[in-house]
Amino acid sequence: MKFTWHWLLDHLQTDKNINEILYTLPKLGLEVASVINLADELKDFISVKVLEVKSHPNADKLNLCKVFDGNNSFNVVCGAPNVKAGMIAVFANINTYVPGINLTLKKTKIRGVSSEGMLCSEKELTLSDNHEGIIELPESSKVGVPIVDVMDLSDPIIEIEITPNRGDCLGVRGIARDLAAAGFGTLKDLEVKEIEGEFESLIDWKIDLEKEKQNLCPKIFGRSFQNLVNVESPDWLKKRLLAVDLRPISSLVDITNYIMIDIGRPLHAYDADKIVGNTLTIKQSNKKEKFFALNGIEYELDEGMLVISDEHGIDDLAGIMGGARTGVNENTTKMFLEAAIFDPTSIANTGRKLNLNSDARYRFERGLDYDSPELVMHYAASMVYKICGGSCSKIVKFDLGKDIKSFNFDPNITYKLSGVEIDHQSSYSILKKLGFKIHDEKGFWKVFPPSWRPDIDGIADIVEEIIRINGYDHIPTTKLPRNNYIAKPAFNSKHRQVSVASKTLATRGYSEVITFSFLNEVLAKQFNGGIKELVLVNPISSELTHMRPSILPTLLIAAQRNLNAGIDKLSFFEVGPIFKGDKPEEQISTISGLRLGNKSIRDWKSEPKEFDFYDIKMDVLKTLEVIGLNINSLQIHESSPSYFHPGRSAVLKLGQKHIANIGEIHPQIIDYYGFEKSILGFEIFYENIPLPKKVKVSRPMLKLSPLQAVTREFAFLVDEITPAEKIVQIAKLSNKDLIKDVLIFDIYKGKNIPNGKKSIAIKVTIQPHTETLTDEDLEKISSDLINLIDLKLSGSLRSQ
Repeated sequence: MKFTWHWLLDHLQTDKNINEILYTLPKLGLEVASVINLADELKDFISVKVLEVKSHPNADKLNLCKVFDGNNSFNVVCGAPNVKAGMIAVFANINTYVPGINLTLKKTKIRGVSSEGMLCSEKELTLSDNHEGIIELPESSKVGVPIVDVMDLSDPIIEIEITPNRGDCLGVRGIARDLAAAGFGTLKDLEVKEIEGEFESLIDWKIDLEKEKQNLCPKIFGRSFQNLVNVESPDWLKKRLLAVDLRPISSLVDITNYIMIDIGRPLHAYDADKIVGNTLTIKQSNKKEKFFALNGIEYELDEGMLVISDEHGIDDLAGIMGGARTGVNENTTKMFLEAAIFDPTSIANTGRKLNLNSDARYRFERGLDYDSPELVMHYAASMVYKICGGSCSKIVKFDLGKDIKSFNFDPNITYKLSGVEIDHQSSYSILKKLGFKIHDEKGFWKVFPPSWRPDIDGIADIVEEIIRINGYDHIPTTKLPRNNYIAKPAFNSKHRQVSVASKTLATRGYSEVITFSFLNEVLAKQFNGGIKELVLVNPISSELTHMRPSILPTLLIAAQRNLNAGIDKLSFFEVGPIFKGDKPEEQISTISGLRLGNKSIRDWKSEPKEFDFYDIKMDVLKTLEVIGLNINSLQIHESSPSYFHPGRSAVLKLGQKHIANIGEIHPQIIDYYGFEKSILGFEIFYENIPLPKKVKVSRPMLKLSPLQAVTREFAFLVDEITPAEKIVQIAKLSNKDLIKDVLIFDIYKGKNIPNGKKSIAIKVTIQPHTETLTDEDLEKISSDLINLIDLKLSGSLRSQ
């Protein structure tokens, strides 16, 4: 946000100097980005009179000029097409630094002719981008005078950084209001005469929006102007616009731009003669509808973008940019002026999708003063009358109305929330100066935020305003209390589990990332989220509107960006919260990760192999084992969430506790993100993992059997839907004392296997402890195992 010092003084009555104001602005949350004083930069440039102009003997497009500064004459080689004898121009002598071209002039020969300086354009003086010709000063200008005085360039230009919540400070008046509230002057009244209008408007509004969508444009005002003379803007207006990097175009356009900077209120001007019909319709666009904007670019619109159109087509991309067809020019004599309130999220979404930025969009997407359209109609009409003449109509409008926001505020809460003691009278004065209305009730204040502060949404915001204006430097320095006991360690056993898990994943080739806890509605719904309780009231972006139901979608976004950068082997993990609802117990801490790409570097010895389900399963099991979980106690289930591949995923449980999800991400989600290969993912719900038992001071001696273990192999026919894990569990249960291990070494379906059945082969390790087992002992162990599997699973030994 740029403005000049004298522009600020139009709104602020103060005896403070510019340095005091610049020192105060950051304390109010308005960071000063730069201060440009053209009086210093351009002090060496003077006005001269061009005495004669001759053609250059060695160049067709160059001229030899003799200029006079009141005392001396200089010979200058100049290529400007508008140079002529008798004009007053801007001259830079030898050794003058020219900021627009970043060059210090030296005496030189141009095509064989010496040049003793330079005649300058606006671009070379950094006044604008215009370099089509040199500056022509008024004929009445004195020669030999610094152009800072001739052109009145002694007004410093201040640029400040505005945070997203302070749209009210995107106008000079908003900045002046903050300074006045902080005691650095008095806010001047904005003297705007109410202009009723002399005739009925030639154009009216039509709202073509469903009732539930009318909040996209809750308020819009307009009025017609006729018999206008769209002359060149006066010098004072052009200078102010140039100072803030806005190019003067014509009086009507310049007036709307001036008001936008002055009070932060964008306007749009239509050439009324170019509007087809007598109605402008506010509606949503159709998919692939075309719009030719004022910047000379044709845009293909998406469905649902807010537009304003006449009988011919779209005239305005609401809140962002007008259309070229109905734009005003120097021949405009009839104008229709628009001032509206548009939904900030809608404006932000449209601008982002079209990659179209403008000063209007920058303000609309931060929220405007709901009460401003009527004021600005009169403000603009007054300026149009003064500069362009003509007459204006009565105002035509659509207004849904707005609920008046208020808060019951106890002044004592300021100390409770901030630790700063501010007397009630000071708090009252600060809020009143900021535009708050206050009704003193019994025991509390009823506080009404001003219409230009849509960001005030609670009592804490009111306290923040009081503290901000009072000064953050008044917050006292307070020592932390010292306790006479040893505090409980903040780093507990659960934190230690997470730390160990992170290190384990890192050793297995994963990189830890940190992503946003927010995503858009489409992605949230893909991962079983998107419920209304988790929609953000004030999202920082239209793509970050919902709390995430899983970390996997934000990891997929990170993977997508890395793939676009040419990195095709990725292993990510993140530790963070996910949200299943708005209750505390529905915020769940997880460790999530994904893998994609090849496991090894491609070489001549072997074909590259991609990560698969078993790789991700081993990563998860190893991690769980390292943090103290007995992985042999886990049960594997098939009922994985819908965002996993239904046939290549699993759920790990410990009894009734949900420990982890593992598997391939669902192909439809992979296609949505634009990935060409499958992606493996996992989610570990570490809060469900029990802490390992405390280690005893003395451990029992490890006893190793001196007897040789015996192995037996079995192949069972079971139902096709029977999990292999069940056979392992039942085999171990058949003799807990002697069966040491059970390993699956084959699963077969095909020839000699009945339909609906499968063969699972296991290797059983039997470990005797005190004596060698006899054949009868081994036979009994085998028989018990076979009978138990038959009883539990209806499984039979495979005969062939």
